[in-house]
Amino acid sequence: MSGVRTFRIAWVLIVTVLKRRLAYRGDLLLQGLDEILRGLVALALLEVYVSKSGGLAGYTHPQLLFVLGFSLIPIALFHCFCGNLYSLSANYIIQGNLDRVLLRPYPAFLQICFDRLAIEDLTGVILGSLIMFSAASQIPGFAWDPLNLLLLLIMLLSAFAVVVAVFMAFAATGFWFEDRVGMVPPVYNLMELGRWPNGPDSIYPWWLKWLITCVIPFSFVAFHPASLFLGQGSWWPALATPLVAAISLLIANAMWTMGVRRYSSTGS
Repeated sequence: MSGVRTFRIAWVLIVTVLKRRLAYRGDLLLQGLDEILRGLVALALLEVYVSKSGGLAGYTHPQLLFVLGFSLIPIALFHCFCGNLYSLSANYIIQGNLDRVLLRPYPAFLQICFDRLAIEDLTGVILGSLIMFSAASQIPGFAWDPLNLLLLLIMLLSAFAVVVAVFMAFAATGFWFEDRVGMVPPVYNLMELGRWPNGPDSIYPWWLKWLITCVIPFSFVAFHPASLFLGQGSWWPALATPLVAAISLLIANAMWTMGVRRYSSTGS
């Protein structure tokens, strides 16, 4: 299937889901508050910590707020567009609903993602943007030029790609280990570690730094790409974020493809 046709069908599916969800605007608004509350809880915890310590591993309060706001955006995008990966094992593999997906001439991964688009979670993008730009206004020398904003957009999209790749890979393990919960929820809890300083003055032990940088690259979801705009630490890990995203997607796609080939229908 050509890329243009894939994109056109994706757009039609997205519009269809949007029309269905917008039919119940009250429910949509209430569900949108959930993503905002998650972000506000993370913000409150950061404020409590900073009020006691004044900073973290050499990062000031505005810098930590910028990292937090940055991290909320790719996570909210993941919840919106790929949150259905949580139910891959329970709803698709074990119950056999993957059969109908594989019968359609369209990528299975995109079908599963578009089965449920949580557009209410885009409120997390709004909250993250507000926190990030508010913090940036308090950081001396922060550049607002078009090149810096373009670089910020590239880093945000790369961070989103890293999140998708990680959970695509761990969701694919359900093809080998059939379990209703799957690997996605436990791994999700590790993502919080990727928000905070992971450089030479890291708050983490060496083995945990290695885990969230080389094995499950959550450091490239927030800390490394966000640090590029803060003038802290080395710049090369931040600029490596798009490369990490590309490699992660290749690995995740290979695992997904092998998993789909291994899948056998519940009726077989």
